Amino acid sequence: MKTAPRVLVILAGVLGAALIAFLGFRIFAHSADAVHYVTRPVGYADITATVSETGTVNPVNEVSVGCEVSGTIKSLSVDYNSRVSQGQVLATIDPTTFQAAVNSALAGLKQSQASLHSAEVNVDKMKAEADLAEVTVRRDEELIKQGYIAKSQLDTDQAASVAATQDYLAAKAAVLVAEAQVSVAQAQLQQAQFNLSRTVITSPIDGIVLARNVSVGQTVAASFQTPTLFTLATNLTDMQVDTSVDEADVGSVRAGESALITVTAFPNVVFKGLVQQLRVDPTVTQNVVTYDAVVAVHDDTGRLLPGMTAQVTIDVGTHANVLSIPTAALLYRPYAFRNAGAAGGLAPGGFGFFGGGGSPSASASNVASAPGSPVTVWSLRAGRPVPVRVIIGLSDNQNVEITSGDLQPGEPVIVAQQRGNGEGGARRGAPAQEGRGEGMPPSGQSSGAAGQQGGRAGAPGGAGR
Repeated sequence: MKTAPRVLVILAGVLGAALIAFLGFRIFAHSADAVHYVTRPVGYADITATVSETGTVNPVNEVSVGCEVSGTIKSLSVDYNSRVSQGQVLATIDPTTFQAAVNSALAGLKQSQASLHSAEVNVDKMKAEADLAEVTVRRDEELIKQGYIAKSQLDTDQAASVAATQDYLAAKAAVLVAEAQVSVAQAQLQQAQFNLSRTVITSPIDGIVLARNVSVGQTVAASFQTPTLFTLATNLTDMQVDTSVDEADVGSVRAGESALITVTAFPNVVFKGLVQQLRVDPTVTQNVVTYDAVVAVHDDTGRLLPGMTAQVTIDVGTHANVLSIPTAALLYRPYAFRNAGAAGGLAPGGFGFFGGGGSPSASASNVASAPGSPVTVWSLRAGRPVPVRVIIGLSDNQNVEITSGDLQPGEPVIVAQQRGNGEGGARRGAPAQEGRGEGMPPSGQSSGAAGQQGGRAGAPGGAGR
């Protein structure tokens, strides 16, 4: 009879143990399914938006020096890197044939001048003969009235007078021809002298020789195009970087904006430049449209050399002490919305909660290039994620400006989440000022300063300068 109570006690113990195990499993499962949020506080920061491109360093003023005549290089007066002044002799071409052409043209001019003098003398002779013939005709007219000469004599003298007049006019025309020949000979002499002068190659500017393309004894031919003998640059202290700006960024680049320039040759030196010109002529390469931007840079030491590849960072805008959140907050979306979006329900992504879906990569590209875009971020309120519609401004790829929306300084915005009770998640409902961000995925975003009071320049992520 004592066996029955003992069985009941054992059975009650087994049931109690099973109940405790069941409750422990439920608690463990609930803890494993719990969502832990990583948050960052909304704060104030200095946002500097930039456009980064690659370009080539070139001289501001580069001149190609050629020759206008053909011949053999007789001498060279400069070499690579030579400093030259305007008018300085760079090279000479053998002038023998050109000097001979000058001498021939000079002789032709003298011959033409002699012919002109002879024609002028002949004019005087023909003028005298014409005057004599005219006087003879007038005398014959008086004599024939008195009957001293025959009518035929008058006719003969009149014909001679007409012929003398025509000879006089022809002599005057010959003078005009001779004058024209003198002009032609003078032009030929000037051309020959010009060609002779072009055998001496001089510098058109003060500068430095970048390239020498000829050597002594080399023959240059200028028959169809002007050959380039030297390439000169004004100096190497004032340079420009020719860079191509993508059409997605060209709307924010303006002349006068400052730029920072680095080159591989001097990795620890940052050169300061200024956008001098944005050319509107597009360049299309494999359906990619770019626009040329010219960035002027001055370096007293002349370290920048033509042809160097430069990394150009153009400062397209700076907003100081503006309300901002980490860029990661724009890319976050809760698990529920991810799953619903994948199943065709709610649109995924921080951009899509109100009707604009997209992958995180697409969102990331929009953050930096679309100021004024409406986006959705998630704020942790009363331990639960709440979507908040905001308008973004400038972005430095770490933080993004908030121009409008229902976000307050110090309010926690969610940048990541994880399931389970593992370390690294933020405590549910933890104060935003604690700046807890352990467990945030490696995205290059910096965490906020702990214990932020009012969120001044030490806001999360810094200024990204």
